[in-house]
Amino acid sequence: MLFPFLAIFLIFLLVLNLLRAKALRAEEEQEASFWERESLANQTRKKDISNLPYVTLPLNDLPFGVCKLEECQEIEEKLISLSNDKILKLSNLSNTDIKLKYGAANLPLLSKYDANFTELSNLIFRYGELLNENGFTKEAIQVLEYGVSIKTDMSKLFLLLAKLYCDTGQSEKITALIEQTSCLSPLLQDSTTQQLKAML
Repeated sequence: MLFPFLAIFLIFLLVLNLLRAKALRAEEEQEASFWERESLANQTRKKDISNLPYVTLPLNDLPFGVCKLEECQEIEEKLISLSNDKILKLSNLSNTDIKLKYGAANLPLLSKYDANFTELSNLIFRYGELLNENGFTKEAIQVLEYGVSIKTDMSKLFLLLAKLYCDTGQSEKITALIEQTSCLSPLLQDSTTQQLKAML
């Protein structure tokens, strides 16, 4: 009785070791590939970034001044300040991708422009939220629609806008909103799309 059990146990250990060795080899290959790309990225020469699809902040088209709340005014000031800098969405690219595409020397600048995009998205969402909470629903929709137009990757902005469409009898606009969720990460896109469809 002991021999068959021992043989099975030894086979199990052998298979386990083979699987572990295979996983380790795959991990080493993946790491080697990463460092190879990173080395290549660090050697990539600086490229012209003047014609990239920078985001513009249309200050005249935003409903500045309607909400007298201090936080609204602070957000407006921050948006005005942000409009003087370059804004660029690069959240779909890793640092290695950015260096390979635009040159290693451009990474600090492009990272700053991408951080500006994140800040803009956060400000636009909060501004829309505050406007709605203070009775300026039409203006909130205007602000949130701008957020969608710049391809923000904030799921909650899409969901708030859809809710306001429903509240104002414009639920037919949710269909177009669903089509614009492609700017979200795949995981967020699936869950956001399902929630938006549930509102129709």
